Amino acid sequence: MKFPVCDFAEPVEGFYSQCASCPIAAGTPGCALLELEDGNYEFVGETPHGGVRAVFYFRDNAGSQVPKRDAEHVEIHELDEGEHLITILYGMVDPEGMIYLKKSRTGGSGDAGAANQ
Repeated sequence: MKFPVCDFAEPVEGFYSQCASCPIAAGTPGCALLELEDGNYEFVGETPHGGVRAVFYFRDNAGSQVPKRDAEHVEIHELDEGEHLITILYGMVDPEGMIYLKKSRTGGSGDAGAANQ
């Protein structure tokens, strides 16, 4: 599954996000994200776990909020129609712009995947 769906990269198996280091600016044609007033990013549409939207929180190694192009970590909150949290995906960006995601799960390790820039 490719998530979020955009024009930048081809889909691969597993959780997939190509948002960090993407050359397409949020809110422009080809980007699946909108930048929110608080500096976070939003995807509206079907999420991998049945949600209707997701909020992307991009951070540096110190935990400070940064623009998506400068991110070293990402936390993705998937929400349902009632704004209830369905799941959280945690990601880490490597120097080539790949994001490795891990799903939050009670009682064990979650699914993991990678995205290639």
